[in-house]
Amino acid sequence: MHFLIISILIQVLCIVHLIKSGANRLWLTAIIFLPMAGSAAYFLVEILPTLMGNKHVRHATKKAVEKIDPEKNVRLARERLEITDSLANRIALADALAEKGEYQKAIEHYREVMASRQGQDEKTAFKYASSLFQDGQFGSALKIVEKLSDGGVDSDLNRRRLLHARILEHLDRDQEAADIFAQIVDKLAGIEPRCLYAALLLKMNRRDEARVQLQETLREAKMMDRLQIGDEQPILDWAKTQLSQLSV
Repeated sequence: MHFLIISILIQVLCIVHLIKSGANRLWLTAIIFLPMAGSAAYFLVEILPTLMGNKHVRHATKKAVEKIDPEKNVRLARERLEITDSLANRIALADALAEKGEYQKAIEHYREVMASRQGQDEKTAFKYASSLFQDGQFGSALKIVEKLSDGGVDSDLNRRRLLHARILEHLDRDQEAADIFAQIVDKLAGIEPRCLYAALLLKMNRRDEARVQLQETLREAKMMDRLQIGDEQPILDWAKTQLSQLSV
């Protein structure tokens, strides 16, 4: 009985979607006379492609896949490298490892790529430096970042400067880091960069300046939806807590 009710419900939903979307009416025959097969086919051909174009659905799908099979990207990248040991495949594996937080393993592959003349491009160097930073190898990361050029796309340049600032802070060169943050914080998207700057200002006991950055963070967050905030929600919560404490 439950199966029959679910089948009818799916059939009705497909028919409603068909009428509202103006899809080919030939689907109506298939849905009515072949309830399960027709509805399934209609969903795959007419509904699913539309859903996959929705950023919220794509994000939810990505998160679901990561939970179900967290090793998928690393596994596939490793299989491709075993088949063809190319620089592109090695970079892809290093990227997958870094994304998963396995920075030491990523560093090994980035290092091998950078040892090749063909692999010495600035994008790979930046990712190599990022993994070194995440692994706590701040001095080595700084040497690479300081060799990167000041040219290229503004967004890439600002991400390099952000990494440079974070490395300097971890080396206790706070004023140099703050100077870089001040130049780029208004040019970077997302909540994290401004909060990193605020945290540095708090560390330097520059409370009034930190308050301004935290207030701007909350103002920007109000114009963002849940998907845009995404994994930065804990950072946003931190900003709210810090601003509340500064207001006391």
